[in-house]
Amino acid sequence: MNKKIIRKIFGGFKSYVPGEVSIHPTGGTDSARYCYTIWLRHLSILYKNGFSKIPNTIAELGPGDSIGTGLAGLVSGSKKLYALDVAEHTNIKKNIPVFDELVTLFANRSTLPDDNEFSRVFPRLDSYNFPSEIFANNNLEKFLDKSRIESLRNELLDMKKQKNIIQYMCPWYDPKIIENDSVDLIFSQAVLEHVEDLRNTYHAMYRWVKKGGFISHQIDFESHGLSDQWNGHWSFSDLTWKLIKGKRQYLINREPLSKHLEAAQDAGFEIVSVVPIKSFPHEEYIGTIERSQLAKKFKNMSEEDFTTTSAYVLAKK
Repeated sequence: MNKKIIRKIFGGFKSYVPGEVSIHPTGGTDSARYCYTIWLRHLSILYKNGFSKIPNTIAELGPGDSIGTGLAGLVSGSKKLYALDVAEHTNIKKNIPVFDELVTLFANRSTLPDDNEFSRVFPRLDSYNFPSEIFANNNLEKFLDKSRIESLRNELLDMKKQKNIIQYMCPWYDPKIIENDSVDLIFSQAVLEHVEDLRNTYHAMYRWVKKGGFISHQIDFESHGLSDQWNGHWSFSDLTWKLIKGKRQYLINREPLSKHLEAAQDAGFEIVSVVPIKSFPHEEYIGTIERSQLAKKFKNMSEEDFTTTSAYVLAKK
């Protein structure tokens, strides 16, 4: 057993010490430019798949350091946002400057930050020009009206009163927190790999989404630094994994792409698009494990699962 795994197991042991239970770190969403490019990437792919309107009601799973990606949705014309997290990361001090910069980015029809600025962000697009075609029949000037922006900003300042536009729910566990058939789009960015109960999560999303609505998710299948190889987490036995995880919540669930597609279809979704990524960051990992190194639990893993480092999944109700 190499030193890195021993250190990870020690981290699992530490999680049993009061006050040492860790939540997986979030990152990126305190940057308005990050939130801007994430939202418009999801929106652009939706548009290419027939969703031509700005979704009225949106929900984000695991918004992270701020609710900025959902705020990008509101600035661009959405009317209601549900931000659903299991541990509170966001605060007003982070959200206000992100919101203000988002307004400027949309007002200037700014080019989307591309792969040079955010090299690890997926899904990738063919063009990072501002997607004017999306707003040809959706009046962006109206959405950016001074009184509307001021109203959004005031609600953000008073978010804890849970008014009509922004609802930040933390923790969320009960699917009843959102009315059935009420959401046009549910999205997430590198979140669903941290969800333990995939089946119930996809079923909850199916209940929330309207007929004809979508879910749009970018999912990361890498080991999140728990091994030297990007897929080394699939070589750990159940016992080793239990020791590494300890009591740490929301580490990663180790489920490959097929398990997400299966859970989505079992819930009732129609898979519209799957864009698998096969590359991994060489600055973070030394390579990939051999199939012979897979733990018993993953021995029958398909070649598609074994080689997919992340994937974008779009599905429709």
